[in-house]
Amino acid sequence: MSVPPGAPAPARRSSGWLWLLATFALLVLVGVLGTWLQPDVLFEGQGSFASVEVVEHRDGLRELTFDGGPARQSALYPDDPLRLVLPYSRTAMIGPALVAPDARMLFVGLGGGAMPRFVHATHPAARIEVAEIEPLVVQAARDWFGFETDARMQVHTTDGRAFIEAADPGRWDLIVLDAFAEDGVPDALTTREFLEAVQRALAPGGVVASNLHTAVDEYPGMVATYQAVFEQVVEVDVSGRRQRILLAAGAMPVLTEGALAEAARAWEGRIGVELGLPAEIVAGFRVPDARGAAVLVDGS
Repeated sequence: MSVPPGAPAPARRSSGWLWLLATFALLVLVGVLGTWLQPDVLFEGQGSFASVEVVEHRDGLRELTFDGGPARQSALYPDDPLRLVLPYSRTAMIGPALVAPDARMLFVGLGGGAMPRFVHATHPAARIEVAEIEPLVVQAARDWFGFETDARMQVHTTDGRAFIEAADPGRWDLIVLDAFAEDGVPDALTTREFLEAVQRALAPGGVVASNLHTAVDEYPGMVATYQAVFEQVVEVDVSGRRQRILLAAGAMPVLTEGALAEAARAWEGRIGVELGLPAEIVAGFRVPDARGAAVLVDGS
């Protein structure tokens, strides 16, 4: 294109520079947002059995992790004990729904204390004990997650298996097994010998609720071992997760889909908190089939 004599020259196109500037500004913005969205590290420490880290997100959510791994051992809002963040912790409340309001409950594995705190807040007549092997986890739960003990809530810093094995027969109405290392359930808490000790420690009509990950190689064997010890074994899927809450009991209470859903409805009405348990039971109830899997025993 020619330019008439005396006319100003056309301005150079600046779209390339504008694109570069816009890209740079976007990268800076993404970096700033990424830094802002990173949780704050509140605590790091090396315990007797694992390294422990506590972080806090901008909305106040606090999380507990072990050994720098990605799996959240606990996630909760310290000022709101009725808010169960992790899906499995809501599903596991089928356990408390199956026992009396004044039940004696044991939680093996504390984490940040989300489930014991929820039960403490909603079951004023219940007596709750927690067995946690890692002293630093107990300290972190007290210091950073609002966990407190009182006449109705006691914590024992001890090995969960040894604690159950030493217990008087029939000591608890509900035992919730939620002890995890970064790589899964400790082997000592999966064997026939351990589950026989759990069975002895349950009162007549007592229930076990166990948090299991279905992706681990040991999962079929764990289910087979429960079935070798307990008369009734059923599971409920944790929605959107490769987890199931396994429920085990003797002849009572009846662990059918209908009985569980009805108990959950009555329980949610009694405590005044809706967790959606009845619908979750209907959607995820199953009787596991572990045929062909070997029963796990000590030393295997």
